[in-house]
Amino acid sequence: MTTKPTPVIALACLTALGLTWGSALAQSPPLTLTPAVQAAPHQVLHLSTSAYTEVVQDWLVMTLAVQKEGLQAPAVQTQLNAVVSDALAVATPLAKPGGVEVSMGKMNVSPRYGREGKTHGWTGSAQLVLQGRDAVQIATLAARLQDLTVAQIDWQLSPEQKTAAESRIQAEAVARFQSKAQALTQQFGFAAYTLREVRVSAQEADEGIPMPRMAMAQMAVPALAPVPAVAGKSRVVVNISGSIALR
Repeated sequence: MTTKPTPVIALACLTALGLTWGSALAQSPPLTLTPAVQAAPHQVLHLSTSAYTEVVQDWLVMTLAVQKEGLQAPAVQTQLNAVVSDALAVATPLAKPGGVEVSMGKMNVSPRYGREGKTHGWTGSAQLVLQGRDAVQIATLAARLQDLTVAQIDWQLSPEQKTAAESRIQAEAVARFQSKAQALTQQFGFAAYTLREVRVSAQEADEGIPMPRMAMAQMAVPALAPVPAVAGKSRVVVNISGSIALR
C-alpha cells in the first residue's frame, strides 16, 4: 500500500527545495557585460569652419516709382493706374525671361492729414520692377518710362550663380572641417574620431557699395539718359558645424 506524505512532510520538502534554489542563486557569479557590449568611453567635441568665394553680381533689380496726390482717393488711384498701365504697355513687349523681367511692385493710397487732424486730401504711390541679367537693356528701358523715377537699384546673385558658387566651395569647406577635426583629435591626445552630427548652411553677403535710395519725386527728364548701373560683388559663404566623438 502506498502512503501519502502528510502536509507537514510536504511543507518541509518544499522549504528544503526553496533553500537549495536560493542558495544556488546567491552563489552564482554577478552578470557582467562583455567588452563588445560595454560602451567605449569617449569625449564629444563641437567645432565649426567655413569657406567663401567672391562672385560678381549678375542680377539687377531696378525699382521705379510714381507718386500722385489729390482730394479724393479714387482720383489718386486712377492716376496711378494710368501711369502703371502706360509703363507696362511699353515695357512688357521688351521683356524676356532672365534678361529683362517686368512686374508690378507695391501700390498704396493713404490719407493726408492737416493740422486739425482731419483728412486733407490723399496721396498714393505705385512701383514697377525691372530685373534681370541685361543691365544695359534695363537701364535703357527705365529711361524711356518718363512718368516713373528710379527709387532703388539693387544688385544680387542669380539663383544659378549662387548655386554654382556654393558647389565650388562646398568641398573646400568639408576638407577644412575634416582637417580641423583631425588636428584637434591629436592635440587632445586621442587616436581617432567619429563624426556624430554635421550641419551645412550657405549665405550671401553683399561686398559691393550699395546704391543710395533715390527720393520718389515727379521731375521732367529732358532726354533719354540711361541710369548708370555698375555691379558689385557678393561673398558666398558655406558654413559647416558639427560634433565629433574622440576615441
